[in-house]
Amino acid sequence: MFVPSEAQPLTPRTVGGHPLDVTDRALLLGLQRLALEYFLENQAANGLMLDRQANHGPRHPHGLCSIAASGMSFMALALASAPPHHLLTPSEAARRITAGLSTALGLLPHDRGIVPHFVHSATGAVHGEDFLSTVESAWLVAGGLWAAAFLRDDELQSLATRLYDRVDWRYWSAPDGLLWHGQGPDRRFLASCWDRLNGETAFMYVLACGAEEGRALGAASWQALKSFHGTVAGHYFNNADLGLFVFQYGLDLLDLESWRRPGDPDLWAEARTAALANEDACRAAAGEHVTYRRFWGLSAGDGPPENPGDVDTYRLYSPAEPLDGTAHVTATLASVARHPEGVLRNLHEARKEGSLLGRYGFSSVNLGRGWAARDMVGIDAGAAVLALDNFLMGDRVREVFHRLPYVRRGLERLGFSRTRRWAAANLGAKGLSPAAGSAIEFPVWNRLLPTLAPARP
Repeated sequence: MFVPSEAQPLTPRTVGGHPLDVTDRALLLGLQRLALEYFLENQAANGLMLDRQANHGPRHPHGLCSIAASGMSFMALALASAPPHHLLTPSEAARRITAGLSTALGLLPHDRGIVPHFVHSATGAVHGEDFLSTVESAWLVAGGLWAAAFLRDDELQSLATRLYDRVDWRYWSAPDGLLWHGQGPDRRFLASCWDRLNGETAFMYVLACGAEEGRALGAASWQALKSFHGTVAGHYFNNADLGLFVFQYGLDLLDLESWRRPGDPDLWAEARTAALANEDACRAAAGEHVTYRRFWGLSAGDGPPENPGDVDTYRLYSPAEPLDGTAHVTATLASVARHPEGVLRNLHEARKEGSLLGRYGFSSVNLGRGWAARDMVGIDAGAAVLALDNFLMGDRVREVFHRLPYVRRGLERLGFSRTRRWAAANLGAKGLSPAAGSAIEFPVWNRLLPTLAPARP
């Protein structure tokens, strides 16, 4: 099992300059545990992870498997076997991860290593306009490599390395060096490339640039990424027209607070600005939408259906789009390191609405429509698991990712270097194992649970 290096302290977390309250810590750990249960309960027979599952009411027996959620599941299953949760044994976690990697290697269609976005859990049929998806494949590869390193499992390492080594990133790049989104059902490249410099894309480009010569993406690809600055609620920052998810996902793998590339926007600092602006944009719309008087969170996710009785509608919510009064509470959890005060305010309000807590965490909400999301989306649960682990366990996820040789090579080729923040944090640091910070007080969470929602079915 992975143990942090002596150079990596278990960082005391603060909220508003004060140590994290024991009750808030228990709340966050309890929510992480619920999100981990998503991955324990929704692994399909093929070893991949369901894209979504009912957070309330009867479960879906089958559905689409998300390849990105599957990559996140490899990390989540490994973390579930470790302190502080111990929800399964490391050997059981490895067995389940092996099943997913084996399916990816042996059963999924691929072209030079890039696999589909969605496959059906029962039939294996490929779904989606992006028949093959580069970012989904990057999450799958990252999750496998990370889990193998964390569990120190040689068989997992072999499978994950095979999966990574078969990706020809250079083939999947456009003439300007940017990565295509993927291919459509006609197996032609989609028209769009990943051209934005943000947390969503950064980890993929680092992985792609860290591959072996001949398959690796050229370092010039990073220079082709654009920043797309804009203003939201008085805050000026990078990718201002997009929702929360692009400022969160990859930044729980890459430590871009401690590693910087000269001349780049400070993606870590701008992720905090984005969270502040997201909350402020919601508050500014509170006069029109009652939800935003209490909740905030604009991110890609489910919203109220167009007609009563229809299924919930997945939308690309962002401050740049017209707001409809929907707040994505679980999505904000992935901003916990950048904006803990705002995240905890959201969670305490959600506790007051007892019906929002489901099997796997808090549902998205629209008070004006009397609506709460029926499902939990797998990538939201995964983002919450990773962000909360970094926040509560001393950046454990990021440290493992940075130890991967492919990541180190990618950072080196792209010209990243350690920041003064890294040097200050590690000068004379005394290492602590994860267990040293795991005085969780689950009894506190157990006392809170009845106040959050009725007993889960």
